[in-house]
Amino acid sequence: MKNKTLAERIIAIVDEMRENSSEMRMWKNIPLAKECMQLLREIDDPEETPMGKALACDAIREQLPEYHVPRFVLGILDYERELIAQAGDEAHESENYPTLEEVDRDIKRLKDYIDTDHVSQKDFLDRYERSLKFDDIERTPRWEEIYYEVEQECDRQLGDIPRGMGFCFAYWSTLRDVLSDKYGIRWHSLHELNPRVLFD
Repeated sequence: MKNKTLAERIIAIVDEMRENSSEMRMWKNIPLAKECMQLLREIDDPEETPMGKALACDAIREQLPEYHVPRFVLGILDYERELIAQAGDEAHESENYPTLEEVDRDIKRLKDYIDTDHVSQKDFLDRYERSLKFDDIERTPRWEEIYYEVEQECDRQLGDIPRGMGFCFAYWSTLRDVLSDKYGIRWHSLHELNPRVLFD
């Protein structure tokens, strides 16, 4: 019964995370994902296969702003990799299952992202075929530490402003002010760093 309750709770949390994502509030998913991962590790039912848990890890990761919490996501990926390796032949039973190769690619990409000593932003963008420059502060442990609180404050200040066309400009302005006023961080938006790109 305990395992069934844990699994049901994980499903309910992932549904809540999907709702947050649809409302453009992925930051709310960070504590929910942490709760999910804790519950997932508590499931000890031998009928709950490693690949079932790996699929749950995949579903959790999809609802996270991975470039804002890369170290947390790397922890999920490491656990997912461990589960896939445990699964043996079961890992190849469905094309919907994540593969070791896919997980390893994601691990490498996020490790490169946070490795500011050896991988410049230009190298990262070239290596992973990304075009938009971003503020390098976003690659630091400090950014990941404060990200949830910063987003929470931005959300409070932005209130019920519709998250549609043009919202990014209100969001970036608020984010810049919160980072400057509360944390002493000078941050540059995608708009500032990519002046030839049209944002809406």
